[in-house]
Amino acid sequence: MSAKKGDLNLMIPGADGWEIWTGSAVNGFRQHSSTEHLLALDVTGIPSGGVAMAIPVRQVSAVPFRAQTDDLSLLGDLASMQLEKNGNRPALDGGQLTDHFVYGTAPEETHLTAVVMTPPSEGQLPRKSPDQFDISPRCLPLPEGKVVVWRELGRWVFGLGKPGHALYFQCLSGDRLDARAGNEIYLALTQLQLQGLLKAIPEELVVWSHGSATDARPEELESLSRGLGISVHTSPRPYPTWPVPPSRLLPADVRAERLALQGKRNRNIMIAALAVVYLGVVAYLYVDLKKAKDGAAVVKRQADAVSGEASLLDQHRSKWAELRPVVESDYHPLELFLATYRALPNTKEKRYIRFKKLSFLNQFREIEDELKVAREVVIEGLADQEDQQQIPIYAGNLRSGSDLDAFTWSIQPETIDKRSGKLTFIFVGNATE
Repeated sequence: MSAKKGDLNLMIPGADGWEIWTGSAVNGFRQHSSTEHLLALDVTGIPSGGVAMAIPVRQVSAVPFRAQTDDLSLLGDLASMQLEKNGNRPALDGGQLTDHFVYGTAPEETHLTAVVMTPPSEGQLPRKSPDQFDISPRCLPLPEGKVVVWRELGRWVFGLGKPGHALYFQCLSGDRLDARAGNEIYLALTQLQLQGLLKAIPEELVVWSHGSATDARPEELESLSRGLGISVHTSPRPYPTWPVPPSRLLPADVRAERLALQGKRNRNIMIAALAVVYLGVVAYLYVDLKKAKDGAAVVKRQADAVSGEASLLDQHRSKWAELRPVVESDYHPLELFLATYRALPNTKEKRYIRFKKLSFLNQFREIEDELKVAREVVIEGLADQEDQQQIPIYAGNLRSGSDLDAFTWSIQPETIDKRSGKLTFIFVGNATE
């Protein structure tokens, strides 16, 4: 199917590979092709015309919050402050990696979601640079008052919002829909409710199907419903659309390419102008060979100086190759909190250990001349003296748990709190990746 003149080619992450849809926000989109490629670089056969790319959920972090103002001019600074507060710092020189979207308004209050994009790694951008970028949850009509789960590039994700607006979205940590996935969704919904962004936990969850072998099976839906505690049903994923206006997200590589293309146009104009001048000088001074040669030398030096600007793109890419993202969805504090909580030896009948304080840190550091992510988890807990044997059991769970196998744990001897008489302990986990 060939694209009509003026159509937009929308690249959107499908269940197990990238999909190409053609059309417009006014007339709707129709599917052109579906691939099994997980990397956008491998996708070929995109029709001619403009390209818009929906960024997968796994490459974006969402931070919803309430701003105590209805002045839209202040929201950009407030969104940046909220991202900084949550530790979601965009990579330096990574391009335009942050944006914010208004979800709802009230007198002197605005509900909005700030997003930060992970800089695309090699192969995550198509061969032809997209003209526009946006996040995939904004390209799908999310039903209001429901939680939606769908599959993107081999991973399950969930989100909630309303058509044209995404309040929150997240990539699930596991590869299957089960009770653990339901618990993970419930934890995120509870956080939103505590922030006042949700009046109540939605009573319905929709799992979008794609008509493929990877669609959720009945037993998976039952397990997901059991873990979440609300009803679950399936429906086909609706057709995508493209937000108007789109986001301001623009990765550094694409921005550098646009600047290089603009510089190339300017260089071509300048070289053409210099060539005209050169020919004029030669025609006017053809009897004076020496002056003609001098004029040619001047033109050549100027042309060489202009063409040297083309190396700026290579220098930029070389510098960019040294940078790594400072925020990864796999390092989300909620996921680390859930992992440390599941390692507790507590039972339904008895809470042996209670958390006093948990701290999480993800920070880039230069280790052995290489930029690596230094991660740290600090757990401060309490236990009654008769439950002292549960503390080393908890330490063993942390060391043997698959969710925290990247961490090396420093277990300090427990002490007795003189005021409460309880045993206190501090566990510190460190990982470098």
